[in-house]
Amino acid sequence: MIAVATVFEQALQLPDAERSELLSQLLRSFEPDDDDELTGSEWEAAWATEIDDRVRELREGRVELIDGDAALAQVRASLAARRR
Repeated sequence: MIAVATVFEQALQLPDAERSELLSQLLRSFEPDDDDELTGSEWEAAWATEIDDRVRELREGRVELIDGDAALAQVRASLAARRR
């Protein structure tokens, strides 16, 4: 876990654009390696579809938004519980 913390601290020192690119690459690393790389426009289209679906779920009342601070508190509590 020390390595993760070190990398995280180093990533925070990057300019916003480079942090964004790092995040994009990390997210893509979770995609199956089936040689079907998405182009930039395909990636954007896929995310646009996802966003549209989520907005529709909100409008239809199938999901409920929670406050960002509350969400972060839940994530932090979950991470802290894992460390114990």
